[in-house]
Amino acid sequence: MRMKPVFFLPLFLLFFACEEVIQLDLDSAGPRLVAEANLDATQGACTLKLTRSGDFYQNNTFEAVTGAQAVLRLAGVEYAFTEEESGEYRLTGLAPSPGDTAVLRFVLADGQAVESKPALVPSPVPLDTLLIAPNAAAGGPGGGAEQYLLTAEWQDEAGKENYYRLKIDRNDELLSELYLLADDRLGDGARISRPVIRQSFGRGDVLRVKLLSVNRDYYDYFTDLATAGGRGLAAPAPYNPKSNWTAETLGYFGIWQQSESLVKVE
Repeated sequence: MRMKPVFFLPLFLLFFACEEVIQLDLDSAGPRLVAEANLDATQGACTLKLTRSGDFYQNNTFEAVTGAQAVLRLAGVEYAFTEEESGEYRLTGLAPSPGDTAVLRFVLADGQAVESKPALVPSPVPLDTLLIAPNAAAGGPGGGAEQYLLTAEWQDEAGKENYYRLKIDRNDELLSELYLLADDRLGDGARISRPVIRQSFGRGDVLRVKLLSVNRDYYDYFTDLATAGGRGLAAPAPYNPKSNWTAETLGYFGIWQQSESLVKVE
């Protein structure tokens, strides 16, 4: 999974209303190193994308960082990445187990070393139920095509702190700006029901819903990303989501287990 990083720029999420454009009077800032790393424990693969950010008001392009040497230390064993494309590094053939500790370290061509905080491989959690219900607030007779709402449900694993993200493909297209996060802090071991708010679907849509059981730092990063996209008088000032890298590097190192389910809106 590849996410475009945020550099002093709020991301306007689907679940926030967007009615006007606000130009912020911010000073220029020099390029920053951005590292986006994802360990897919279900598939046994890890990816690392290295770029450098530009100024706040430059176009949303990032310079690839090539020539780095990257290593993943998983359960005490080290695995070396291969640079498959410019600035994109990959590692396959892994066999992570829940509770394993993972640390990702890379050294740039200029000698700068960056390392992630240690992170634990989460346990897989099955996504067992998808519910479709008519959206009474939209569509229907006299209001255009009927619209439907989606709710995902699953059983939380008891005795552990668990963090989740839902990702949705509609007709094979990822809804990439929809951040649906959940945790079990108010109900350890309870059944979780997560409605997809401010996003409706039409009859005939095929929805592939993926439940990611994620590490805490991944959850915190995307929670910050969602909060930074808030609007209105109570919205926070733009800021970078909290990173779990050293050396003031932007981005994140995320680990997840994934389950998925498919439903057609009828």
